[in-house]
Amino acid sequence: MMKQIFILLFFSMIYADVTNDSLAVLIEKGNKEILDVVKYVDPLEGKYAGIEINPLYTMWYSKTGFSFSGTMSLFPKNKNVEIAFPFASFSANMNNFFQAIKASFRLDAQYRYFLGEHRKGIYIMPGLRYAKFKDTSTPGLSFGVGYRIFAKNGLYWGMSFYAGRYLLDKDGISDKRFLNLEFLKFGKTF
Repeated sequence: MMKQIFILLFFSMIYADVTNDSLAVLIEKGNKEILDVVKYVDPLEGKYAGIEINPLYTMWYSKTGFSFSGTMSLFPKNKNVEIAFPFASFSANMNNFFQAIKASFRLDAQYRYFLGEHRKGIYIMPGLRYAKFKDTSTPGLSFGVGYRIFAKNGLYWGMSFYAGRYLLDKDGISDKRFLNLEFLKFGKTF
């Protein structure tokens, strides 16, 4: 009889689904339950637009007169994009060489597509540009990347790098290129 009980216990232990790490099993079940409950809270919920400024641009270029850079942004609902309109005004109080290569006013239109699941982090952006120089104005095309962090209180920070080419100048097809690096842009959503 003892032999039969021992054999029965032996086979039941072999075929039983027993783990020696019951804590790992509990943690795995708990993680699945927690992930089912956790939901991303979008800091842009209820927000439709934003405005940001680039204080470094103003401080750096205002030596020769007033200069300003900023962006107006739209945040379409339920989309992983930002439609942005960066602009910059550069003082015309400068020497002739600098005036010839630096636009006194520029306005971009950019479609910023965020690469993650939500509207935060890294984005890519194709764009259009209008630039006014001393003696002409010209359209342009651009492409770049950027990064965005939104806070729940409506403040946000961004940086971007984009390059492009002007399409026309006073002589016809343009070979001028442009490059923008914006590192410290701060904004507020509303």
